[in-house]
Amino acid sequence: MADRAVFRLVPEQSAVLVGAHSSAGPITFGTMTLDGGAEFATSELDLDSAVPVAASMRIPVLSLESGNQLYDSELQLRLHQRRFPNITVELCTASAQGGGRFVAEGDLTICGTTRRLTGYLDLAMPDENTLVATGREDVDMRDFDIDLPSILAFKIFPDVTAQFRLTASREVPRSRWRAPATTRTSHRLRDRFAR
Repeated sequence: MADRAVFRLVPEQSAVLVGAHSSAGPITFGTMTLDGGAEFATSELDLDSAVPVAASMRIPVLSLESGNQLYDSELQLRLHQRRFPNITVELCTASAQGGGRFVAEGDLTICGTTRRLTGYLDLAMPDENTLVATGREDVDMRDFDIDLPSILAFKIFPDVTAQFRLTASREVPRSRWRAPATTRTSHRLRDRFAR
């Protein structure tokens, strides 16, 4: 019987960037305030033989920042932050393609609306206790019934690209994991993707 390995996100070593386009140019929202984890069934430290059992991630809407307060406030308004404070991702299935790449299906929930997405997920293990996941996904915000702003000549287009680099640490059995303190600095966010 395969062992179960549980990993928890390390927020200060993880980041999500959401790129959007507007009539005024590109806009990037980012966050390092993340919570979640993943569980694998594996008999050895080999990603190609690992079977993802479960994985989830929660992103507080308030944590998404662009560096422009007007854009940030508008995003919170359009995503109905008070009613739906979190964006969630739940893994449904994943199949190994070799070389640490997986084809994954997952449920993305924004503003209380859930849509299933399919994309590639790349996993790496720098050591036996650390898991790094990277990927990107194109999302059409119209699928989530979100009313995007269009004020005079300013307009945000519905197609956005989400990129992520997530670092997770193996959970030691019978120990309680606590999320480390996080910081939200745009320079640190971009540094995660520059490595």
